[in-house]
Amino acid sequence: MTATRQIAAASLAALALLLGGCTAGGDAQADKTSSTTTEAKPSETPDASESSSAGGQTVQEACEGIQTSLAEVAQLSSVDTSDPAAALEALKGASASVTEAAAAVENPEVKAAADGVAGSLEAYVVYLGGVVVDPANADLSAMGDQVAGLQTSITELGTICSA
Repeated sequence: MTATRQIAAASLAALALLLGGCTAGGDAQADKTSSTTTEAKPSETPDASESSSAGGQTVQEACEGIQTSLAEVAQLSSVDTSDPAAALEALKGASASVTEAAAAVENPEVKAAADGVAGSLEAYVVYLGGVVVDPANADLSAMGDQVAGLQTSITELGTICSA
């Protein structure tokens, strides 16, 4: 069980590092938005924020939703990994939140990237589930591929959201 704890700790630490940059940008952008549009309702927002395709969700609105759920995942770095099954359950819950946020994205510029992050995170959760269930037979060399896939999808989303 000690190996499983170490794997879970390393996995959550890697995940927190990956998500740190993406959510930091979202918080700064959210702070900037809140200082300029205090308590404005969507119908009261300035024309610049209404410049979305087909009158739907702006890039900023879409990014804020997905970045909020990614911040939830990043907070898992403080989860107690001495119980890998409980840590995995927390990650599953956060992953479901990301999937839900991605499903709510309507902006076509953000949609594919948000779905990519949700899919990569879900695949990572499935992979970690296998590691927790059967650590002796886990393909630990695949962890790098899982993390790389997740990093790529987060980078793509971050590029769109920081533009």
